[in-house]
Amino acid sequence: MRFSAAFTAFILLTLICSGCGGGGGDAAAPLQFQPTPANSVIIKSAGPATTLYGVQFTLQFPTGVTLATPGGGVVAQGVLTPSGGGAGSSVSAYYDSGATPQTVTVSVTNSSGFQVGQFLTIATQVAPGTTLVPGNLVLTQFKAYDSVASGTVDTAITGEVSAP
Repeated sequence: MRFSAAFTAFILLTLICSGCGGGGGDAAAPLQFQPTPANSVIIKSAGPATTLYGVQFTLQFPTGVTLATPGGGVVAQGVLTPSGGGAGSSVSAYYDSGATPQTVTVSVTNSSGFQVGQFLTIATQVAPGTTLVPGNLVLTQFKAYDSVASGTVDTAITGEVSAP
């Protein structure tokens, strides 16, 4: 009986203490990534000089190259950074890390417009023993919109992946 009472007290104390610890405080800071020449690529548009109001594309990654993600198709902060003429643009993306090959579908929009040329820097994660070669990333379904109101796709504008 003494053993049973002591054991019960031990279990109760353990349960009470297991609820203790920290609590509250600030939520963890979101995962952030900084582009470097060794881990980043530049996305550009090419073609006749014009003002673009949006660009949409899918980028496929080779084996050993991925994006930082907290999960759920979201990329970490700092992975997709408007740059060049696209600085100040809004970026949205869906990262399919379960696909083979892994892909990210990106939309870049700017109601003020931006010129043909560099518009986005992408910071990747490169596995040990892997070298990031921009030409090994495949840009597909590239669409450049040259009208805000009508959503007209300018078929003369193409997309490119290059080194920073």
